[in-house]
Amino acid sequence: MTDYQAEADRLRQNLQRSVTLDKKEAAAATVLTISHVYRTDVDDLWNAIVDKDRLARWFGKVTGDFHVGGSYSVENNASGVIRTCEAPREFTASWDFGGGTTDLRVTLTPEGDSTRLTLEHSGDVPYEFYDQFGPGATGVGWEGGLLGLAVYLAFGTDVPLETTGWGMTDAGVAFIKESADGWADAAIAAGESEGAARAAAARTAAFFSGTAEG
Repeated sequence: MTDYQAEADRLRQNLQRSVTLDKKEAAAATVLTISHVYRTDVDDLWNAIVDKDRLARWFGKVTGDFHVGGSYSVENNASGVIRTCEAPREFTASWDFGGGTTDLRVTLTPEGDSTRLTLEHSGDVPYEFYDQFGPGATGVGWEGGLLGLAVYLAFGTDVPLETTGWGMTDAGVAFIKESADGWADAAIAAGESEGAARAAAARTAAFFSGTAEG
C-alpha cells in the first residue's frame, strides 16, 4: 500500500476547522467550515472537483448534470441540486442524505502558487443523531474527502482513498481519531459541553475506524 502519511501529516498540520451551533427546539442548527491549501492552481483544483472522471478517482462516482439547476448523485452517498456556480471560484448545492437536506458551499481562493479550498456544510441535524455523534460525523467524513483529494493530486491515484483500506491501518485510525478530536475542540469552542463533545468524538472515531460495537 502506498505510504500516504506525508499528505495526511500535511493536512493535519494545516487544515482549519470551525463550528457554529444553535440548539433549536427541534434540531441542532450547525455550520461546519473546513479549509485546506492545495499545491496547485485554481483552475486545476476547480477541474479536479467538477470533472466527473477526476472526481471518480478521489471522491466517488458522481452522475448528473453539472450546471445551475441540474441534479447530481454521488454513488452510495448523497444527491442534490446545483444552486449557483461561479467558475472557477465557487459553487453551492443542496446535500440530500438520510432523508434530510442540508446546504453545501465550496470556495476556491488563490494563495500564491497554491489554492485554498473552503467547504461550508450547514443545516439542521436531528438531536437523535447530533447527540450521538456531534459535528464530527459530517466533519470527519469531509476531512477524509479532502485528504483523498490531496493524495490524488500528489500521487495521481485511480480510486478514492477510502476504498483502499488505508483508513483501517494504524495510520488511518490515528488520522480519524485526531480528526474527531479536532471537531470536538471546534464544538466546545462553539459552546458544546466538553463531556458531550468528547463522548461524541469517541463514538464518531469508532464508527469511521470500524471499531464501533453492535
